[in-house]
Amino acid sequence: MSNRMAILAKIAVSDIFRAKDAAGPVRICLTIRVTETTILARAVTTQDLIEFDRRTGTSEHKAWGEIYNYVIDSVARLPEDIHEIMLSLDRKYRDSEYKFAENPDWEPTPEESRLTKEQIRGLLFVADFYPAHPLPRD
Repeated sequence: MSNRMAILAKIAVSDIFRAKDAAGPVRICLTIRVTETTILARAVTTQDLIEFDRRTGTSEHKAWGEIYNYVIDSVARLPEDIHEIMLSLDRKYRDSEYKFAENPDWEPTPEESRLTKEQIRGLLFVADFYPAHPLPRD
């Protein structure tokens, strides 16, 4: 088993990791289910459910009429405060999804859509942190 496969095998429910598509899109993902062969994660900001191959860390994900080939590129453990901020962002965007599902005409108020200073700090942190802590490619 390669080093990369061994690291991917350790991903557990509630872990947060980063995945990137070769064309550029990046997703910060919250693990919601792990099986022997797959990792199911929710993209924090878009709320997309993305299923990754647990051995390779890859996913062919279709969204908005496009196909994204995400690859898990960092699983570095976030500092606790940043982890909590990412969870708060996940709750914020999931709550919006629920409200929209209940009422398709619902639109967030400016206050609801605005990020807090802490949430901005968390997103800026992960933008630097994950590239600095890449997952081995072997």
